[in-house]
Amino acid sequence: MIHLQKFLKIIFFLFWIFLKTPGFSQPAIPLKKGNLKAVFANNDSYGEHHKKGYNGIAELYHIAQDSNLFVPLFSGINLEHIFGGDSLTSLFEPRKEPMAIHKQSDDKILLHQPPTTLSQVESWTTFEIKEPDYIDVEFSFTIHDSDFFKNGYAGFFWASYINQPEDIGIHFKGHKNKSRKKKWISSYSKSHGDRSTHPGKNDFEKPYFAPDFNIILAKNMSEYTFSKPFYYGRFHNMVMAYFFTEPEEGYFRFSQSPNGAGEGNPAWDFYYILPEFETGKKYTIRWSVLYKEWQDQKDIEKHFNIWKTKNLNH
Repeated sequence: MIHLQKFLKIIFFLFWIFLKTPGFSQPAIPLKKGNLKAVFANNDSYGEHHKKGYNGIAELYHIAQDSNLFVPLFSGINLEHIFGGDSLTSLFEPRKEPMAIHKQSDDKILLHQPPTTLSQVESWTTFEIKEPDYIDVEFSFTIHDSDFFKNGYAGFFWASYINQPEDIGIHFKGHKNKSRKKKWISSYSKSHGDRSTHPGKNDFEKPYFAPDFNIILAKNMSEYTFSKPFYYGRFHNMVMAYFFTEPEEGYFRFSQSPNGAGEGNPAWDFYYILPEFETGKKYTIRWSVLYKEWQDQKDIEKHFNIWKTKNLNH
């Protein structure tokens, strides 16, 4: 009996060491703070529904809405593509490669992906829940080899798969390209890839896309330009908004699909492009997710202006 107890203690100790070893972690970690409850995931499957290959925020709830904002099979803020303008032989490389998840505190999660096989990009994504209704996101990356990026820039694409909202479109402040009259714009595509990307007001870049470039959401431009770096979508009695900081280098673009996760499940997406990068340098970009009860458009713009002021002061 004594020998059995010693043996079990050794097994438990080795198992504990295994769990604490970097790179070995549970596939999903729940956090709760303020009005939000979220489950964060790496690229492994978990539970009855969540599929392999969908990292980011797998589940998001609010005290005012007990339905998961995201399609249970998939996730939101899902790092989906790394691209440089050529057709991708591994279309969903960052979803297919190993990714570790670590709980850094009661309100903060870190996803770390070692250098990927083709693009040789290493990345760190930090999610931090902020009271009452925010999740702050910081994405850092290092490009360890430039061979994959032959056209002078690096691109990163995030997808969020929304669970049967009544309104599948996204909404932002901007203008039609010919009118220049700023107003609220409600945009949705009739089909996947139809006029799906919206550039910003200072985005005059024309990054190269090969004729057979296979991220069709990223290359097909709409007739709209956003004037402020935020947009929102409606989910039942709630609103989910992205608030973007102005990067020191590079720029964000908005994208959307009416059926990115199947009929009635739109994708509310965005991507970031960094021109003229340095190999081996660590870059960092930031944005926030606001998830709260819906009031009106003025309320969303007010929250963005308050958020922007706070971020400018930090």
